[in-house]
Parts: sequence; C-alpha cells; structure tokens
Amino acid sequence: MDSVNNDYSYNAPDGLSLALTRELAASERVLWQGRPLARVNMMSFGIYLFAIPWTAFAVFWTVMAFAGFSSAIGSDWGWLGLAFPLFGVPFIAVGIGMLATPFLPYFFARKVLFAVTDKRLIKLTLGKSLDAESVPAERIGHIKRNERPDGSGTLKIAIRIGSDSDGDQRVETFDIGEVPDIMQVERRIEELTSRHKARQLSP
Repeated sequence: MDSVNNDYSYNAPDGLSLALTRELAASERVLWQGRPLARVNMMSFGIYLFAIPWTAFAVFWTVMAFAGFSSAIGSDWGWLGLAFPLFGVPFIAVGIGMLATPFLPYFFARKVLFAVTDKRLIKLTLGKSLDAESVPAERIGHIKRNERPDGSGTLKIAIRIGSDSDGDQRVETFDIGEVPDIMQVERRIEELTSRHKARQLSP
C-alpha cells in the first residue's frame, strides 16, 4: 500500500473524487466507482455478548478501586492506591471500543472510495493522510461475492496465493464493500480482466 501525504485539496467536500482523478494515468478510464454504504453492521452486535460483561466488570472494578483510594487518602498508601483505579481505565477503553464496533462502518464509510478502471482496482482511504492501494489486472484471481437481498454486498478478490511459515496455503485478498449493486461491480471487474486478456493476445 502506498501512502500519499495529505494535500489541501483532499479536504474539499469531495476530496476522494479529486484524489481518484489525481491517481489515474493519462489513458486510464474508470469503469466503476463507489463508496461503502453508511450503515450499521448488524452482524457485529454479536460481540456484545462479550463486550457488555467485560465493560460492566471493568467499570465496577474501577469504581470500587476509586472508592477504596478515596477512603485511603491521607494514609501512607493513599496515593500509591491510585494505581488500582487507573489499572481499570484501559479495560474500560477496550470495552467501549468493542461496544462501538458495529457503528464504525457507518462513521468511516465516507472516507473510502473504491474504483475499477480499465487497468486496475483502486482503493482510497482518507484520514490524516491519503492511503492509496491498487491491484493491476494481471493479479486479479478468484472472486467471491456476498450479496444481500437489496443487491448490496461485498467482494473478496484473490490477488496473491502463497504459503505461510508452516507451509499452509495463504490467500491475499482485495476486499470491496459493502457497496450498492455488487453484481454490477463484479461485472466491471470481469470486463477489466477481459480487456487485459485481449491486450495480452493482441499482436
């Protein structure tokens, strides 16, 4: 993944579209572009089975430890006892992070732009800096589509197959989603690979 330093133009209302225009080569044409849907990930609410008791216990521990610290102020161990309530703060933070997990796609959807061009796949992510990831047509392999009843969905595109240190097969993927009309995106990728094969066969 390439990282590009933040530029003032990226702060414009449609900064990602400007960034995509900057990424394209002179002869490169966009076949499709889209952003993830801003929706809550309902499947992620399963983490609440663990996150709620975790957070509740962390809060209980911290409150009880702080109560003990308050009663010990003025004793020889009073200020040292502050370590006990502070110990619980990182665990509360982790719990809050888990509780926020289902809502993260909603807040970050507008910061991501996917594109399929006649030469490659592109993913742009805008934060404090712009992260640009691209995959040339020749690296596109098997495509797995997950589609919802409304036509939205995700794609997992195999871009590299290798082996890990144990010799087990490892597949690196380029993921698109969750975007509207996922079948159209798959067709544009198939068009991209077909164009690439045609160029390879042409004299």
